[in-house]
Amino acid sequence: MWCHATGRNPVKGQRMSTLIPRASLVTGSLPAEQQEDLWCQSIAPMLESRSCRQPDQAGKAPEIHQYHLGRFLYIDTIFSRRTFRRDRGLMARHDDADHLSLQLFVDGRNQVANGGIDYTIVPGKVYGVNLAYSVEAVAEDSDAVVMVLPRQLVLDEVPHLAGLRGQVFADNSVCNHLLRDHMLSLRRLLPSASMDSIPALTQSLLGLLDALMGHGDTGAAQVQTAMFASICRHIDSQLNDSDLGVESICAKFRCSRATLYRLFKPHGGVREYIQRRRLMACFKVITGSRHMHRGIFDIALDFGFISPSHFSHLFRSHFGMSPSEARDMGVQRCGKGLDLAMPSGGSAVEDAERMWRWAKSLTASAAWR
Repeated sequence: MWCHATGRNPVKGQRMSTLIPRASLVTGSLPAEQQEDLWCQSIAPMLESRSCRQPDQAGKAPEIHQYHLGRFLYIDTIFSRRTFRRDRGLMARHDDADHLSLQLFVDGRNQVANGGIDYTIVPGKVYGVNLAYSVEAVAEDSDAVVMVLPRQLVLDEVPHLAGLRGQVFADNSVCNHLLRDHMLSLRRLLPSASMDSIPALTQSLLGLLDALMGHGDTGAAQVQTAMFASICRHIDSQLNDSDLGVESICAKFRCSRATLYRLFKPHGGVREYIQRRRLMACFKVITGSRHMHRGIFDIALDFGFISPSHFSHLFRSHFGMSPSEARDMGVQRCGKGLDLAMPSGGSAVEDAERMWRWAKSLTASAAWR
């Protein structure tokens, strides 16, 4: 078993560079049954998975390499025929893992029911499996790459994709080819890429998605309208305005309440969306080096939170940590950078645990700029 969480890339005569954090489970010394269990554990916050292979049937254990790029995860995996599920119980237990999963199958197929929409993932096309909705899927023996984007990153950068379930771009479109080629290029590049390349890799992905979404040949019916994106930008610019709400937005965009509610229904409603954006704004200020001298609740007041206890409850529910813990993370981060991995050379069990934690903490990780 070869496992790699983070490491060095020694080149004679050159300064060693730190590789992008990676955790892996590959065929080796572990019994196939144990490796199967660890593979399932590694994705457990996102999806429950069960092999369709009978205990007495021979077969290769699933393998996975997962890379943490700060604001999103990249997964390179192979697996045998299996089911995937995300039901209400799993969604309640892991509501911090309601990510958008962009999937490209190199080989194999996956029949998916995702929040009332059925589709079949086939090789060569990029699909969105949306973990904010229920998932029931049956996959063949498959080879796939997956980009896991946290909900807040999608709402921040590519809100058009927030409700996506199914194929991202139309068949044989230039946009599909470009996104597919980008995902495959990451499979080649990431094993030797350094931490220094993370900002460029992140911006290239977000820039590509933003450009492609504006190209106009999207094929998914769930892609949100340009009006939704405009309203999201307006909300972000007015988060410290106490009058921000349904009435002011309807007046600004000359739309009815029914239209506004329909646009934001997939995101929990207008008020819930504004609250989440204000929480994210608070997170950024609380953890930012320029505001370490300010009291936490003074910052919360700037964004309309008037009860310290209620703010703390909302903050913990959204980020999985208290405001004070977030402040401590910000202090530690100054001059050090966000610690994404345990020490290198970990065991398979440690790597599976690492991947589990990455899926759970991705929302908070994505908030760091």
